[in-house]
Formats: sequence, C-alpha cells, structure tokens
Amino acid sequence: MAAARHCPSWADLRPELLGLVLRRLPSLADRVRLGAVCRAWHRIAAEEPLPPPLPWLTLLDGTFLNISDGEIHHMRVPEDASLHGSVGNWLFLRRLGGKLALMNPFSKCVVGLPMKANGYYGDSIFFKLVPLSTLDLSSDSLFAVLILTSKWQCVISIGRRSSSAIAVQMPEYIFDIAFFEGKLYALSLKKLFAFEIVSSYEGGKPPSVSSIKHVANAVQNPGIVCLAIADKTYMSLYRSYLAESNGKLLQIRRLLRDLTALPEDDSSEDDNLEAKNFVTISFEVFELDLTTNSHHKWRRLNTLGDQALFVGTYSKFLPASECGAQENCIYFVCDYDREHWTADPFRDSGVFNMSNGTITPLLPDTTVVRPQGCKGLPTWFFLTKTM
Repeated sequence: MAAARHCPSWADLRPELLGLVLRRLPSLADRVRLGAVCRAWHRIAAEEPLPPPLPWLTLLDGTFLNISDGEIHHMRVPEDASLHGSVGNWLFLRRLGGKLALMNPFSKCVVGLPMKANGYYGDSIFFKLVPLSTLDLSSDSLFAVLILTSKWQCVISIGRRSSSAIAVQMPEYIFDIAFFEGKLYALSLKKLFAFEIVSSYEGGKPPSVSSIKHVANAVQNPGIVCLAIADKTYMSLYRSYLAESNGKLLQIRRLLRDLTALPEDDSSEDDNLEAKNFVTISFEVFELDLTTNSHHKWRRLNTLGDQALFVGTYSKFLPASECGAQENCIYFVCDYDREHWTADPFRDSGVFNMSNGTITPLLPDTTVVRPQGCKGLPTWFFLTKTM
C-alpha cells in the first residue's frame, strides 16, 4: 500500500516567506487578517518589522473606515465610552463617570488611567492624551492629558498609571500639546510653553513639574480676519496643531473660511460665527528652531518631501511611499465642529497638496457613510504593528 502523502500545514510556512507576504500587504485590515490565521502566523506577524500602514479613521459609532478603499471595519468601543483619539495600537476613551482609559480594539483589553483632574470634568469639551515615556502600559508609564472646558479653561494633567495625577491650570487657552526631546510642549494662541517634568518613583508619588517656560512665540495668529476671494469678502480664522517629524517640532496652521460671504457694506468681525459654516482652504507648516535667542523661532516649510501628514486630535507624519499615501500632502478631517459632526461625518475633510495648494476628496466617490450617533471625535488610528 502506498504511503499516505503528508500535506504541510499553513503554520509550517517558513517565517521569511511569510515576512515577504506581510511586507506586500498595504492594508491594515489584510495584515490583521493574516495574523489571525493561526498562532504561528500571529507570532511572526507581531515580530516582523513593517512599514506603517495607511491609518484608519474612526467613525462616531465606534467602527473604523479604511480611507484607501472605503471599507468599514466593525470593532466597536464600549457603549459607555466616547472616543477622543488614539496612541499607537490604543484608543483613548472617556467612559461613563468621567473615567479615562485606553483600549486595544483588537484584543478588547481596557486599561484605566488615573488622570482625573477634579473640578474640571463636568463641562469638559476636549481631551488629548500624550505619552511621556515608552508606551508599554506598565505601572511606570507616564502620560499627560490636555483638558479643555466650555468655560475656556485649560488644564494639563500629568501622571503615572501606578499613582495619582497632578493638574496644572494654564493661564492661556492651549490648542495642542506634544512630547518632544524629553519635554512637554504646549501651544497657545501667542506662545509656546515647555514643561520640565520630574518623575519620582518613591512611594507611588505622582510626577511633578519643576518649571514651565515660555520658549517661543507662536506663529502670528491674527484671530478672525477678513479674506478677499473673487471680489467677495469672507471671515476666516486659523487652527493650530503640533507634530514631530525627523527630530523637529512643527507647528501646523489650518486656515478656515466662512462659506457665506459678507454683505458688501459690512466687513466687520462677527462674534457669532458658527463652526458648521466653515471650510478648510489651506495649510501652512513651520519648523521650530530653538538655537536662536529670539522668541521668533519658526521657519516656514514649503514641502514635506516624501512624507504625508495626518492632521487631527493626534497629528502624525508617515513616509508616504511606505504607507500608500500621497507624498507632500496633508490629510485632514473636521475635528472642530463637534455639534454638527453627526449630520455629515465627512464635512470639511480632504487631502491638501503642498505643491500646488489644491484640495481633493479624502474618500472615493463611491464611499457611503451614514449619519451616526455622537460618541466622541473623528480621529486617525495609527497601528504600530500587526496585532
């Protein structure tokens, strides 16, 4: 009798061959599916160094959208949570009762953060989390959370998972924060502040802030201005973001204008401008130079090179050729119109080309996204490795 022929298992595929397959998968969804085939593939996929995939965009019902093909992935967040950003493989959530947490949408693991700043949570309208150490989620991991309230108050809460947090009330309204070269930077309308943080491990004490210095002026922001376009006058304003790229701290300015032109006999500023009437028309990018003695330390960049910038609650640069994005372009969503975002989830979203100043649609024309219940803010989800 002939011997039975042995059929090798998929798990027996040589790791170097599986690595070649992984590196040719541009889609985050495909990488996740490959890692879910079996334990051996999951282990190899987790260990394989890969270029970053094109990020997903979170939708307000807790699902995720692949902007490259319009495919929606269902990995819902808890019913009692609203989404306020992402850091690496983790989503940043605010849960019922004001508790802050991180959640891995693949494993469903939820990790609480002791970042409560008593007295500021009741009317909070915006949260942003920034890791101040390696994001290993150990008990010694340091975090900072920017908390903005509807009363134009601003608090930066700094803490460690194994201890309580401290709350620093800022004298000015802060647009964005970023961790850069060992310091926490905070950007207001007119100034850039740097925090010197002292991390103590004794007795579970929270970290402390040894100093807060004004290290540079912000790029000049004129506030609400009149903008002339084709013989008509429109109200316009700037939003600002911070991001790190190739060892440099950058300030990104987003110019918004009102969709409705002012009457010819009225070019005065309007205090009742509504976010739903604004649309993005351009971006500017500036690089910080701390080697000069003056507070005027920003140099305008005319190109991003072979990089793509994803602007939002958490802004990040990615190598365009590796992740499948358009180089020298800025991807953006409407992260400022919280009140009307549910009616049109992709109002004022697109891709801004730094080379020619044009804006193209963010999503394919065939993409249909239904209006959703509000569960936070739209945010980019950057996966750091296959899960």
